[in-house]
Amino acid sequence: MSLTQTMMLSPQQWSLNDFSRTRPNEYCQRQCRGCREICELLRWGEVQRRRDSAYQGSSPSRIMHSNYLELDLCAGVSGCDTCRIIRRAFLLEQITGGDAERLEYPTNQWPICAVLRLASSGDSQLLLAIKSPHATLFSAAVQLSDEPRPVLRDATRGGAGLRSDLGELCRVIHDCHNNHECSSRYRWSRRNPTWLLKILPDHHAQLTEGPATPVDYVVLSYSWGDPATMPAAEWAKIKSAGTKTINGRPVPERLRRFSTWELPETMQDAIAVTAALGFSYIWIDNICIPKGTNWDTEAARMHEVYGNAAFTLVASSSSKATDNLLHDRLAWTHRNKACKLRGMWLQNTQMPLDQVRLQSPVSQRAWTLQEERLSPRTLYWSGQRWYWSCAERQVVELGDMECQPSTGESITRSCPQRFLELCRTGDEHQLHDEWLDIVEAYTPRDLVAAKDRFLAIAGLAVRFYNAKADNGGAMITEEYLAGLWKDNFARHLAWSVESAANAGQSLQHIAPSWSWMSLPLQVNTRTKHAFKQSEHFQFVSVVHIDTPHHHHTGSPTDTDSEKVMVANFVNRGQAVEERGRDVKVVQVQGRFRRFIAGNGREVSWRSIEWKRGSRLSFDFGAFPDEHIYARNKADGRIMSRDAHSGEVVGQLDYLAPSDDHHPVPLDDGRPKTRPTPAVLDGEEKALVCLELGESAMLLLMPSRKPGYPDSYTRVGVAIGYGNRKGFFYGCETRRVYLC
Repeated sequence: MSLTQTMMLSPQQWSLNDFSRTRPNEYCQRQCRGCREICELLRWGEVQRRRDSAYQGSSPSRIMHSNYLELDLCAGVSGCDTCRIIRRAFLLEQITGGDAERLEYPTNQWPICAVLRLASSGDSQLLLAIKSPHATLFSAAVQLSDEPRPVLRDATRGGAGLRSDLGELCRVIHDCHNNHECSSRYRWSRRNPTWLLKILPDHHAQLTEGPATPVDYVVLSYSWGDPATMPAAEWAKIKSAGTKTINGRPVPERLRRFSTWELPETMQDAIAVTAALGFSYIWIDNICIPKGTNWDTEAARMHEVYGNAAFTLVASSSSKATDNLLHDRLAWTHRNKACKLRGMWLQNTQMPLDQVRLQSPVSQRAWTLQEERLSPRTLYWSGQRWYWSCAERQVVELGDMECQPSTGESITRSCPQRFLELCRTGDEHQLHDEWLDIVEAYTPRDLVAAKDRFLAIAGLAVRFYNAKADNGGAMITEEYLAGLWKDNFARHLAWSVESAANAGQSLQHIAPSWSWMSLPLQVNTRTKHAFKQSEHFQFVSVVHIDTPHHHHTGSPTDTDSEKVMVANFVNRGQAVEERGRDVKVVQVQGRFRRFIAGNGREVSWRSIEWKRGSRLSFDFGAFPDEHIYARNKADGRIMSRDAHSGEVVGQLDYLAPSDDHHPVPLDDGRPKTRPTPAVLDGEEKALVCLELGESAMLLLMPSRKPGYPDSYTRVGVAIGYGNRKGFFYGCETRRVYLC
C-alpha cells in the first residue's frame, strides 16, 4: 500500500493494516511485518553500495507502522526488538514530559514512515517520521552500523518517582566538585543569597536567611509560563507561591515549616530532586526574593547567586511552573538489547545537549538566559534523561557525550560556560564576540513584563563589566550603554533585525532607538559579521541619562568616576549596570551623508529583483543612468543606487504602519518629533546615514528632540555593501546626537 493510500485510511481502518505480526529472524530476534519494510530499505541500500561504494542519497519512503500506538503495542506485546528501538528513538527526541505524552494523542495517530539515508563516508541512518497529510508531527533517527556497539546500560524502571539512576548523577556531581577547577575558577564570592529555602523531611521546607558562611545550595531555572495561554487558576497558583512580606520581612508562614505541596509542581519536584541528591538548600526566585524586595538590586546580583551555587537545575522537562518536572520515563520501559537486521546493527542516538538547551520551553524565556550563562555547573533535566554540563565535562545519563574534559584548551562555543570562561581569561575581543552572541540569543525570547527587558540581563552585564575591571581599583574606560558597550560601540551599534518588526510593539519608551533593547520582544537579530571600525567614527560622550535615581545631565564628572571606582568591587559593576540602563542620548562622530540622492526615483522592488534558483541579486538594466531607490514592503529591506554606481542595501528595523500618518510640519518646515519608529511611505528621501565601519552604516531619521540640535533616531542599518565601498568618500565628518 502506498503512503498516500495509507494516509487516506481512517483510524478504524488502520487496525486492518496489521504490521505487528512477528516471527523470529535469522538472529533469533522477534521481527514484525513492519520490520520487513525496513529490510526492504536495507536491501535498497545494499544495491546502491554495490554500484557505488561512495553513494550518497536517500531511499524512497516506506510505511513500517500505521501509527505510534501500533508501534507501542508491537514493542510491548509482540516484543519486536526493532520496534523497541524505534519507539525509544521517538521518545528520546521529546524534551518535555508533555511532548512524550503527545505521541499517544488520538489526533497524532498517523503512519510512521521510514527512509534510509546513505552518506558518502559509508555511514547510514534510518530516518523516521510520523506524518499527517499536512505536516510532519514527529521525527527521529536510528543509527546503522556494520559493527556492534556497546549496549546502553538500563535506566531504573518503575512507576512514579525519580526513575533515574541518581547514583550515577551523584558521582558526576561529586567528581566535578572534587576533581575539577570549576569552583575555584568561577565562584564569584563567599556570600550566600539573602534568602534560601531549607529542605526539611516529609515534604516540608522553611525560608531561612542565607548563613554567614558558604553553604552548598542548588538554584532552580524554570519557566513560569505565559499567563495568556494558561488557565487563570494556574497563573494564580504560580503568583501565590511568592513570599509575601510584612514590614520588609517575609511573613511568618514562610519562616516556619510549611508543606511543599503548596507550591507549583515544578518547584515541588525540584525540591525532591535536590534532596535526593543530598543537598539541603535550594534557591527559587519566586520564593527567595520576597515581594517588596528591591527587584532591581536583586536582579543585578544574579551573577553572584548563580555563580556561587553548587549547580543550577534547569527544568527542561516542563513548559510552565505548574507542570511536573518528573515524568514517567517512557523511553526506558523496555530493556536495552542489541538489535540486528540484514547484517546491520541498530543503535539509538543521543540528542545533542545544544538541542536540549535551545529547544526546551525554558529557553524561550528571557530570564533563563543569564541563569544558564552565569552558572559554572548546570544540570538539564529533560523528560527522558538528564544532562550535566560544567566547564570541564559534559555527561548525558547512561553515557558520556562527545564533549570530553577540556585538557586546558579553550572551551568550544557550544559550551554553556563559555561566557564565564572568557570573563575569567579576560580575552577582550572574544568577550565582545560573546556579548553579541548573548544579544542574538536574548532578543527572540519572551517576557511577561516588557519593562524587565534590562533586568533580565543585568547579571550578565555586571559580570561582563567586572571581567574588564578585574585589576582592582584601576580606572577603566568601559561603560554600559543601554545594552551596548562603549569600548566597541561602533560594532555594537551594527546590529540588525532578520526581518522588519511591528512598529506598534516598539519598546522605545524603555530604551533609545539605537539600542536593540528598544525592539519588540521575540525579534530575531543578527550581530555577528566581519567588522572593521571606520577610522572616522568616534564615540564622544553620554549626553543624557533619564532616571529617577540618577540625576546626571551630562557625562560623568571625575568625582563621580572616583566614587564608582573606589566602591566595593562586587558592587561596582552593579552601579555601572544601573546607570547604563538609563542612558538615553549619546553623541558620536563619523562621516555623514544622504542615503538616497535628492533626485532619486522610486521603483518597485519587483522591477529590480533578480532570481536564478536560490541565487538572489538585482537587475538594473532598465535604469542604467538613473538615481533610484526601492523598498521591500514585506521584510523592510531598502535599496539605494546612484547612476552608474553600485547599490547599497539596508535593513529597516520596522515595517511602515498600514495606516500611514505623516508628521505635521512645524512653522519652519521641519517635522515634529517622530510619532513612529518606522520610516513612513514617502519619507525615504529623508534617510541619512552614519558610517560605523568599512562596510557598515546606521540609517537615521531626523529626531528634532527638544534641546538636542542635530539629533537623530535610528531606523535601520546597512551591512556588507561590497558593491559600493566608496559610498562615504569625500563626505563630511559630523558630530550628531543619537536618541
